[in-house]
Amino acid sequence: MTTRVLGALQVAALLVSASYGIGFLFGSGEMALTHGMAGGLYGVATALGMLVLATFAGRLWKLGVPVWELFGRAFGPPIQRAVALLSLVWMSGVLAAQIAGGVAIAEVIGLPRELAQVLVLVLILGASRLDLRIASRVFAACLLASAVVLLYALADAGGLTLYAQSANLFVRDLGGFSPGRLVSSVLAVGLLVCLGADYHQFVLAARRPGAAAAGCALAAAVLIAVAFLPPALVLALQGTGRLDGLTDAKQVVPFALGSAAGGLWPGAQALLLAALSTAALGSGAAIVRAMASAMAAALPAARPMNHPVWSVAALAAGALLAARGQGIVETMVSVNVVYLASVGWLFLLLLRGASLPAVQAGMVMASGLAASSAVYVAGWVGWIDADADAASLAGGLAVSAIVGLICAAGRPRSLDVGGLRR
Repeated sequence: MTTRVLGALQVAALLVSASYGIGFLFGSGEMALTHGMAGGLYGVATALGMLVLATFAGRLWKLGVPVWELFGRAFGPPIQRAVALLSLVWMSGVLAAQIAGGVAIAEVIGLPRELAQVLVLVLILGASRLDLRIASRVFAACLLASAVVLLYALADAGGLTLYAQSANLFVRDLGGFSPGRLVSSVLAVGLLVCLGADYHQFVLAARRPGAAAAGCALAAAVLIAVAFLPPALVLALQGTGRLDGLTDAKQVVPFALGSAAGGLWPGAQALLLAALSTAALGSGAAIVRAMASAMAAALPAARPMNHPVWSVAALAAGALLAARGQGIVETMVSVNVVYLASVGWLFLLLLRGASLPAVQAGMVMASGLAASSAVYVAGWVGWIDADADAASLAGGLAVSAIVGLICAAGRPRSLDVGGLRR
């Protein structure tokens, strides 16, 4: 049973810390180079997801289990295990973001790209074999240090006025996204916040239902404020011409933060880049461990949970996605879409209190996964030029819905899953 001791402020702080990472920081800055203040879309979508989570946080708290355990109650243990295994899809995207961020830092330091890629993969693999319970505090402290330097860099670049106008500029710059990409990005990020067990753990640890809901709402407010900091810094530096020498958009935030830290005292730039590297490696290692645990749990007879083969397999999946060369946020969105298209229809049935036999539920999920993955691969090889993520989400949901309707035809059943049915 989860220990329920957290107040609203503590819940909010933990939710923000779980959201603010290398993907958030570097990805928002990278997008700002091409989309202006709308580069903060990832942070805003995360905040919107927090607001939606706040609307049912109290009910989730009363149930006392993450939403994924409810899949097992409604559709059987095999579906619960399958959904847990599918979480490898979105975790691969998050891992790819950490890999890309680590490579970007290494390139800013001056390492050749090929060496940087190999070094980052080896270091993440090594870190994943360590006990991360104490080290996680170090990783969080490194991110906090980067946030302080980010504020200093923004003030030093004269970007505070720009930040004050960020909401208006954000709305204006959203026009740079196609409607399909905008909708798929918001849904892919926001819905994953609502369904993610990594966020639910903090909601379940709140003292009371009201503290859980208030913590989610407060986290949303903080994330909206933080979302515009990296784009504001990038836009301010663009106006001064300090970013003209960059060859990779992924390097913009580590370059900007390192340059700002270099003006504080001798050696501060190297220290800040080391802190950012530690945060990226630490986050990557934590994700590798989570992915390894999921694979070992799904295939218990294959290898022990701590066997290195699981870590290597997880790292290979993240490295493959990172090698695609997409933007950091786009990489996370594209695999989030595949995951959500796979489980989305079953989640809708769950919210309605409906149920299907495990075999039919598996067919629904598999059909969504197959359709969405097929569109994803088509986008990867270039057969779909634009809005591949929107097509992947719509296609997966449509196919799984058709299969779900066929399976449910003539079998109206309802199930009160821990009070979800109203």
